[in-house]
Amino acid sequence: MLNILHHYIGTKVLNRLEPELSHAIALCYLRLLNHRFSRMKGATSGLKTKICGMELASPIGLAAGFDKNADVFNATLSLGFGFVEVGTITPNPQTGNPKPRLFRLPEENALINKMGFNNKGMLYASKNAEKPKLGIVGVNIGANAKSINKVLDYTNIFEFLAHLFDYVTINVSSPNTKNLRDLQKPEMLEKILKNVKSINVSLKRQVPIFVKIAPDLSENNVTEILDACEENGVSGLIATNTTISPKTLKKPTAFEGGLSGKPLLRQSNKILRLLAKKKNESTVLIGVGGIFSGKDIYEKIRMGASAVQVYTSFVYNGPRHVKNMEAELKKLLLDDGYGTIESAVGDPLRSKRRLDPIYFSP
Repeated sequence: MLNILHHYIGTKVLNRLEPELSHAIALCYLRLLNHRFSRMKGATSGLKTKICGMELASPIGLAAGFDKNADVFNATLSLGFGFVEVGTITPNPQTGNPKPRLFRLPEENALINKMGFNNKGMLYASKNAEKPKLGIVGVNIGANAKSINKVLDYTNIFEFLAHLFDYVTINVSSPNTKNLRDLQKPEMLEKILKNVKSINVSLKRQVPIFVKIAPDLSENNVTEILDACEENGVSGLIATNTTISPKTLKKPTAFEGGLSGKPLLRQSNKILRLLAKKKNESTVLIGVGGIFSGKDIYEKIRMGASAVQVYTSFVYNGPRHVKNMEAELKKLLLDDGYGTIESAVGDPLRSKRRLDPIYFSP
Protein backbone atom coordinates (compact mmCIF):
# COMPACT_ATOMS: atom_id res chain seq x y z
CA MET A 1 0.00 0.00 0.00
CA LEU A 2 1.19 3.52 -0.71
CA ASN A 3 2.82 5.42 2.13
CA ILE A 4 0.10 7.40 3.92
CA LEU A 5 2.38 10.28 4.93
CA HIS A 6 3.49 10.62 1.32
CA HIS A 7 -0.14 10.84 0.22
CA TYR A 8 -0.99 13.40 2.91
CA ILE A 9 1.87 15.70 1.94
CA GLY A 10 1.05 15.18 -1.74
CA THR A 11 -2.57 16.19 -1.22
CA LYS A 12 -1.58 19.35 0.67
CA VAL A 13 0.75 20.36 -2.15
CA LEU A 14 -1.72 19.51 -4.91
CA ASN A 15 -4.43 21.61 -3.27
CA ARG A 16 -2.20 24.67 -3.62
CA LEU A 17 -1.98 24.26 -7.39
CA GLU A 18 -4.48 25.26 -10.06
CA PRO A 19 -7.27 22.65 -9.73
CA GLU A 20 -7.14 21.11 -13.19
CA LEU A 21 -3.34 20.97 -13.10
CA SER A 22 -3.37 19.19 -9.73
CA HIS A 23 -5.91 16.72 -11.11
CA ALA A 24 -3.66 16.00 -14.09
CA ILE A 25 -0.64 15.46 -11.82
CA ALA A 26 -2.58 13.06 -9.58
CA LEU A 27 -3.67 11.07 -12.63
CA CYS A 28 -0.09 10.89 -13.91
CA TYR A 29 1.06 9.57 -10.55
CA LEU A 30 -1.70 6.96 -10.44
CA ARG A 31 -1.04 5.99 -14.04
CA LEU A 32 2.57 5.17 -13.16
CA LEU A 33 1.37 2.94 -10.36
CA ASN A 34 -1.53 1.37 -12.23
CA HIS A 35 0.57 -1.46 -13.68
CA ARG A 36 1.85 -2.37 -10.23
CA PHE A 37 -1.67 -2.38 -8.82
CA SER A 38 -2.91 -4.65 -11.64
CA ARG A 39 -0.90 -7.48 -10.05
CA MET A 40 -2.30 -6.92 -6.55
CA LYS A 41 -5.51 -8.01 -4.91
CA GLY A 42 -8.26 -5.46 -4.48
CA ALA A 43 -8.58 -3.58 -1.21
CA THR A 44 -10.57 -5.08 1.66
CA SER A 45 -12.53 -3.12 4.26
CA GLY A 46 -14.68 -5.59 6.20
CA LEU A 47 -17.68 -3.78 4.69
CA LYS A 48 -18.53 -6.10 1.84
CA THR A 49 -21.94 -5.72 0.28
CA LYS A 50 -23.80 -6.73 -2.84
CA ILE A 51 -25.92 -4.71 -5.26
CA CYS A 52 -27.48 -5.87 -8.51
CA GLY A 53 -25.48 -9.08 -8.32
CA MET A 54 -22.18 -7.19 -7.98
CA GLU A 55 -19.92 -8.01 -5.03
CA LEU A 56 -18.50 -4.76 -3.61
CA ALA A 57 -15.48 -4.76 -1.31
CA SER A 58 -16.99 -1.65 0.31
CA PRO A 59 -20.13 0.45 -0.23
CA ILE A 60 -17.91 3.51 -0.85
CA GLY A 61 -17.28 4.15 -4.53
CA LEU A 62 -15.43 6.79 -6.52
CA ALA A 63 -17.83 8.90 -8.57
CA ALA A 64 -17.39 9.64 -12.26
CA GLY A 65 -15.32 12.71 -13.08
CA PHE A 66 -11.99 11.69 -11.59
CA ASP A 67 -10.91 8.97 -14.02
CA LYS A 68 -12.52 10.32 -17.17
CA ASN A 69 -10.85 7.93 -19.62
CA ALA A 70 -10.62 4.67 -17.64
CA ASP A 71 -6.86 5.17 -17.21
CA VAL A 72 -6.38 4.36 -13.52
CA PHE A 73 -9.28 2.27 -12.24
CA ASN A 74 -7.02 -0.40 -10.69
CA ALA A 75 -4.95 2.21 -8.88
CA THR A 76 -8.03 3.90 -7.43
CA LEU A 77 -9.57 0.57 -6.41
CA SER A 78 -6.38 -0.16 -4.48
CA LEU A 79 -6.77 3.08 -2.51
CA GLY A 80 -9.72 1.53 -0.69
CA PHE A 81 -12.74 2.18 -2.89
CA GLY A 82 -15.24 -0.65 -3.14
CA PHE A 83 -16.00 0.27 -6.74
CA VAL A 84 -15.14 3.02 -9.18
CA GLU A 85 -17.05 4.70 -11.98
CA VAL A 86 -15.06 6.01 -14.94
CA GLY A 87 -16.12 8.73 -17.35
CA THR A 88 -18.13 10.57 -18.36
CA ILE A 89 -17.27 9.07 -21.75
CA THR A 90 -18.85 10.23 -25.02
CA PRO A 91 -18.89 8.51 -28.42
CA ASN A 92 -16.35 10.89 -29.94
CA PRO A 93 -13.43 12.62 -28.22
CA GLN A 94 -14.06 16.21 -27.16
CA THR A 95 -12.06 18.90 -25.40
CA GLY A 96 -14.87 20.16 -23.21
CA ASN A 97 -15.54 23.76 -22.27
CA PRO A 98 -12.89 26.52 -22.33
CA LYS A 99 -10.52 26.85 -19.37
CA PRO A 100 -10.58 27.79 -16.56
CA ARG A 101 -13.40 25.39 -15.79
CA LEU A 102 -12.63 23.90 -12.36
CA PHE A 103 -12.64 25.95 -9.17
CA ARG A 104 -12.15 25.27 -5.46
CA LEU A 105 -14.27 26.83 -2.74
CA PRO A 106 -12.26 25.63 0.30
CA GLU A 107 -14.28 27.68 2.77
CA GLU A 108 -17.35 25.74 1.62
CA ASN A 109 -15.61 22.36 1.14
CA ALA A 110 -16.89 22.55 -2.42
CA LEU A 111 -15.88 22.50 -6.06
CA ILE A 112 -17.41 24.20 -9.07
CA ASN A 113 -16.86 22.54 -12.41
CA LYS A 114 -17.94 23.38 -15.91
CA MET A 115 -15.78 20.77 -17.59
CA GLY A 116 -18.22 19.76 -20.32
CA PHE A 117 -17.45 16.02 -20.67
CA ASN A 118 -13.82 16.45 -21.72
CA ASN A 119 -12.63 12.94 -22.64
CA LYS A 120 -10.83 10.88 -25.27
CA GLY A 121 -13.90 9.05 -26.52
CA MET A 122 -15.25 5.53 -26.40
CA LEU A 123 -12.58 3.90 -28.58
CA TYR A 124 -9.77 5.00 -26.24
CA ALA A 125 -11.75 3.94 -23.15
CA SER A 126 -12.54 0.54 -24.67
CA LYS A 127 -8.85 -0.31 -25.01
CA ASN A 128 -8.26 0.48 -21.33
CA ALA A 129 -11.37 -1.43 -20.27
CA GLU A 130 -10.06 -4.65 -21.78
CA LYS A 131 -7.41 -4.82 -19.03
CA PRO A 132 -8.01 -7.09 -16.00
CA LYS A 133 -9.85 -5.33 -13.18
CA LEU A 134 -9.25 -5.61 -9.44
CA GLY A 135 -12.90 -5.01 -8.60
CA ILE A 136 -16.15 -3.51 -9.79
CA VAL A 137 -15.73 -0.84 -12.47
CA GLY A 138 -18.69 0.99 -13.98
CA VAL A 139 -18.80 3.42 -16.87
CA ASN A 140 -20.65 6.73 -16.98
CA ILE A 141 -21.80 7.60 -20.51
CA GLY A 142 -22.92 10.87 -22.07
CA ALA A 143 -23.67 12.62 -25.33
CA ASN A 144 -21.30 14.75 -27.37
CA ALA A 145 -21.92 18.49 -27.05
CA LYS A 146 -22.23 19.00 -30.82
CA SER A 147 -24.31 15.90 -31.47
CA ILE A 148 -27.48 16.47 -33.45
CA ASN A 149 -29.04 13.29 -32.03
CA LYS A 150 -28.11 12.89 -28.39
CA VAL A 151 -30.47 9.94 -27.89
CA LEU A 152 -28.56 8.05 -30.57
CA ASP A 153 -25.28 8.89 -28.83
CA TYR A 154 -26.36 6.96 -25.74
CA THR A 155 -27.47 4.03 -27.88
CA ASN A 156 -24.18 3.88 -29.77
CA ILE A 157 -21.89 4.20 -26.79
CA PHE A 158 -23.87 1.69 -24.74
CA GLU A 159 -23.60 -0.85 -27.54
CA PHE A 160 -19.85 -0.20 -27.84
CA LEU A 161 -18.85 -0.19 -24.16
CA ALA A 162 -21.43 -1.97 -21.99
CA HIS A 163 -19.97 -5.47 -22.31
CA LEU A 164 -16.56 -4.24 -21.12
CA PHE A 165 -17.77 -2.91 -17.75
CA ASP A 166 -19.63 -4.19 -14.70
CA TYR A 167 -22.41 -1.61 -14.95
CA VAL A 168 -23.40 1.44 -16.99
CA THR A 169 -24.59 4.82 -15.72
CA ILE A 170 -26.59 7.02 -18.07
CA ASN A 171 -25.69 10.62 -17.32
CA VAL A 172 -28.54 12.93 -18.32
CA SER A 173 -27.98 15.37 -15.48
CA SER A 174 -24.73 17.24 -16.06
CA PRO A 175 -25.38 20.99 -16.21
CA ASN A 176 -22.30 21.57 -18.39
CA THR A 177 -23.52 20.28 -21.76
CA LYS A 178 -26.17 22.49 -23.32
CA ASN A 179 -29.69 21.04 -23.11
CA LEU A 180 -28.47 17.73 -21.66
CA ARG A 181 -30.74 17.99 -18.63
CA ASP A 182 -33.71 18.13 -21.01
CA LEU A 183 -33.08 14.42 -21.51
CA GLN A 184 -34.41 13.84 -17.98
CA LYS A 185 -37.88 14.63 -19.32
CA PRO A 186 -39.87 11.37 -19.40
CA GLU A 187 -40.50 11.33 -23.15
CA MET A 188 -36.78 11.77 -23.92
CA LEU A 189 -35.52 9.51 -21.14
CA GLU A 190 -37.86 6.71 -22.24
CA LYS A 191 -36.38 6.79 -25.75
CA ILE A 192 -32.87 6.38 -24.37
CA LEU A 193 -33.87 3.64 -21.95
CA LYS A 194 -35.83 1.63 -24.50
CA ASN A 195 -32.87 1.68 -26.87
CA VAL A 196 -30.28 0.61 -24.31
CA LYS A 197 -32.61 -2.02 -22.86
CA SER A 198 -33.01 -3.65 -26.27
CA ILE A 199 -29.23 -3.81 -26.61
CA ASN A 200 -28.72 -5.04 -23.06
CA VAL A 201 -31.03 -8.04 -23.44
CA SER A 202 -29.02 -9.15 -26.47
CA LEU A 203 -25.71 -9.22 -24.57
CA LYS A 204 -24.24 -12.50 -23.33
CA ARG A 205 -23.94 -10.85 -19.92
CA GLN A 206 -26.57 -8.23 -19.20
CA VAL A 207 -25.26 -5.31 -17.15
CA PRO A 208 -27.03 -3.29 -14.46
CA ILE A 209 -28.11 0.11 -15.78
CA PHE A 210 -28.27 3.20 -13.58
CA VAL A 211 -29.55 6.69 -14.31
CA LYS A 212 -27.84 9.64 -12.65
CA ILE A 213 -30.22 12.49 -11.89
CA ALA A 214 -29.92 16.14 -10.91
CA PRO A 215 -30.57 17.53 -7.43
CA ASP A 216 -32.45 20.53 -8.88
CA LEU A 217 -35.72 18.69 -9.44
CA SER A 218 -39.24 19.06 -8.12
CA GLU A 219 -41.03 16.15 -6.49
CA ASN A 220 -43.09 15.73 -9.65
CA ASN A 221 -39.92 15.65 -11.78
CA VAL A 222 -38.42 12.96 -9.56
CA THR A 223 -41.58 10.86 -9.68
CA GLU A 224 -41.75 11.04 -13.48
CA ILE A 225 -38.10 10.06 -13.85
CA LEU A 226 -38.47 7.19 -11.38
CA ASP A 227 -41.56 5.90 -13.20
CA ALA A 228 -39.76 6.02 -16.55
CA CYS A 229 -36.79 4.17 -15.10
CA GLU A 230 -38.82 1.44 -13.44
CA GLU A 231 -41.03 0.94 -16.48
CA ASN A 232 -37.95 0.39 -18.64
CA GLY A 233 -36.03 -2.05 -16.49
CA VAL A 234 -33.43 0.29 -14.99
CA SER A 235 -31.58 -1.32 -12.08
CA GLY A 236 -31.29 1.85 -10.05
CA LEU A 237 -30.75 5.58 -9.75
CA ILE A 238 -27.75 7.62 -8.65
CA ALA A 239 -28.77 10.62 -6.59
CA THR A 240 -27.37 13.10 -7.35
CA ASN A 241 -25.22 15.00 -9.81
CA THR A 242 -23.97 18.56 -9.14
CA THR A 243 -26.30 21.45 -8.40
CA ILE A 244 -26.72 24.75 -10.21
CA SER A 245 -28.39 26.41 -7.22
CA PRO A 246 -26.40 29.13 -5.39
CA LYS A 247 -28.83 28.80 -2.47
CA THR A 248 -26.92 25.74 -1.26
CA LEU A 249 -23.90 27.90 -0.38
CA LYS A 250 -23.43 29.50 3.04
CA LYS A 251 -22.95 32.79 1.22
CA PRO A 252 -25.13 32.43 -1.89
CA THR A 253 -23.18 33.64 -4.92
CA ALA A 254 -24.06 33.20 -8.59
CA PHE A 255 -21.79 30.81 -10.49
CA GLU A 256 -21.57 28.97 -13.80
CA GLY A 257 -21.31 25.19 -13.87
CA GLY A 258 -22.14 22.54 -11.30
CA LEU A 259 -21.43 22.71 -7.57
CA SER A 260 -20.30 19.61 -5.67
CA GLY A 261 -19.17 19.04 -2.10
CA LYS A 262 -20.53 19.75 1.36
CA PRO A 263 -23.18 22.32 0.31
CA LEU A 264 -24.86 19.61 -1.79
CA LEU A 265 -25.50 17.25 1.13
CA ARG A 266 -28.93 18.50 2.16
CA GLN A 267 -30.32 18.77 -1.36
CA SER A 268 -28.97 15.40 -2.49
CA ASN A 269 -30.38 13.78 0.65
CA LYS A 270 -33.77 15.34 -0.08
CA ILE A 271 -33.85 13.66 -3.51
CA LEU A 272 -32.53 10.38 -2.09
CA ARG A 273 -35.17 10.34 0.62
CA LEU A 274 -37.91 11.02 -1.91
CA LEU A 275 -36.74 8.23 -4.19
CA ALA A 276 -36.53 5.81 -1.28
CA LYS A 277 -40.14 6.49 -0.34
CA LYS A 278 -41.51 6.08 -3.86
CA LYS A 279 -39.37 3.38 -5.51
CA ASN A 280 -40.11 -0.28 -6.04
CA GLU A 281 -38.35 -2.61 -3.63
CA SER A 282 -36.05 -3.95 -6.36
CA THR A 283 -34.82 -0.51 -7.47
CA VAL A 284 -31.35 0.21 -6.09
CA LEU A 285 -30.23 3.67 -4.98
CA ILE A 286 -26.68 5.01 -4.87
CA GLY A 287 -26.22 8.17 -2.83
CA VAL A 288 -23.87 10.93 -3.95
CA GLY A 289 -23.36 14.50 -2.82
CA GLY A 290 -21.73 16.19 0.15
CA ILE A 291 -20.15 13.10 1.72
CA PHE A 292 -17.22 14.03 3.97
CA SER A 293 -17.46 11.46 6.75
CA GLY A 294 -18.57 7.98 7.70
CA LYS A 295 -21.55 9.61 9.41
CA ASP A 296 -22.63 11.18 6.10
CA ILE A 297 -22.44 7.74 4.46
CA TYR A 298 -24.33 6.11 7.31
CA GLU A 299 -27.15 8.65 6.97
CA LYS A 300 -27.49 7.98 3.26
CA ILE A 301 -27.50 4.22 3.79
CA ARG A 302 -30.23 4.46 6.42
CA MET A 303 -32.18 6.73 4.08
CA GLY A 304 -32.17 3.96 1.48
CA ALA A 305 -28.86 4.03 -0.41
CA SER A 306 -27.31 0.60 -0.94
CA ALA A 307 -23.97 2.24 -1.75
CA VAL A 308 -22.49 5.72 -2.07
CA GLN A 309 -19.99 7.58 -4.23
CA VAL A 310 -17.58 10.35 -3.27
CA TYR A 311 -15.54 12.83 -5.25
CA THR A 312 -15.00 16.27 -3.70
CA SER A 313 -13.96 15.05 -0.25
CA PHE A 314 -11.46 12.71 -1.93
CA VAL A 315 -9.98 15.69 -3.78
CA TYR A 316 -9.65 17.75 -0.60
CA ASN A 317 -8.56 15.03 1.83
CA GLY A 318 -6.60 12.55 -0.26
CA PRO A 319 -6.49 8.74 -0.39
CA ARG A 320 -6.37 8.02 3.34
CA HIS A 321 -9.78 9.69 3.63
CA VAL A 322 -11.43 6.57 2.20
CA LYS A 323 -10.07 4.29 4.93
CA ASN A 324 -10.96 6.86 7.62
CA MET A 325 -14.57 6.95 6.42
CA GLU A 326 -14.74 3.17 6.28
CA ALA A 327 -13.52 2.87 9.86
CA GLU A 328 -16.10 5.41 11.07
CA LEU A 329 -18.88 3.74 9.11
CA LYS A 330 -18.00 0.33 10.49
CA LYS A 331 -18.18 1.64 14.06
CA LEU A 332 -21.55 3.31 13.48
CA LEU A 333 -22.99 0.10 12.05
CA LEU A 334 -21.70 -2.00 14.94
CA ASP A 335 -22.84 0.50 17.58
CA ASP A 336 -26.39 0.31 16.22
CA GLY A 337 -26.33 -3.47 15.95
CA TYR A 338 -26.16 -3.86 12.18
CA GLY A 339 -24.22 -6.94 11.11
CA THR A 340 -24.25 -6.03 7.41
CA ILE A 341 -24.62 -3.03 5.14
CA GLU A 342 -27.77 -4.55 3.66
CA SER A 343 -29.50 -4.71 7.03
CA ALA A 344 -29.03 -0.97 7.51
CA VAL A 345 -30.24 0.11 4.06
CA GLY A 346 -33.43 2.11 4.52
CA ASP A 347 -34.06 0.48 7.91
CA PRO A 348 -35.93 3.39 9.56
CA LEU A 349 -38.09 3.66 6.44
CA ARG A 350 -38.84 -0.07 6.41
CA SER A 351 -39.68 0.02 10.12
CA LYS A 352 -42.05 2.94 9.65
CA ARG A 353 -43.81 1.19 6.78
CA ARG A 354 -44.28 -1.92 8.93
CA LEU A 355 -45.69 0.08 11.81
CA ASP A 356 -47.75 2.58 9.83
CA PRO A 357 -49.97 1.11 7.07
CA ILE A 358 -50.96 4.60 5.91
CA TYR A 359 -47.36 5.82 5.63
CA PHE A 360 -47.84 6.92 2.01
CA SER A 361 -51.13 8.68 2.56
CA PRO A 362 -51.14 12.48 2.23
